[in-house]
Amino acid sequence: MQNPLADIHQYSNAMTISQAVKFCEKKGLNLTRAMIQNYIRHGLVPPPVSKRFYTHKHLAALVLINYMKTVFDMDTIKENFCPLMDDEGLPLDVYNGIIKKWAELTAQWKKYVAKRVEDTDVSKLALMVHAAALTSSAARPRRDGQT
Repeated sequence: MQNPLADIHQYSNAMTISQAVKFCEKKGLNLTRAMIQNYIRHGLVPPPVSKRFYTHKHLAALVLINYMKTVFDMDTIKENFCPLMDDEGLPLDVYNGIIKKWAELTAQWKKYVAKRVEDTDVSKLALMVHAAALTSSAARPRRDGQT
């Protein structure tokens, strides 16, 4: 996983929601104003500072929630992730520790798979997973109500 917050200190520590969304777009993350507001409403992310500004800690929380929601449901994220936050989101040292651990676990998983499966089988497995993902996304109803 590429670290979208690697250069976070080049950005303001007091962004509006529009600026936070633009930051996420530049980093290739799928986060919208509505998603951010929904995360706040459900207690996944603390409200903005002074009811308006999002800090680097808010962005750290938003980035990790964006990644985790692909694997976990929102209740699991809230129960296990939110205790790591303070009033402004996720401290950057905690975020960096999670990113480092994520990279280590990914490397271990790749070694584990490589030892147990031949390269041709890994390719077949990757194709099967990709095909399953395409099938499940095609089976989902579109948000605009069309088929």
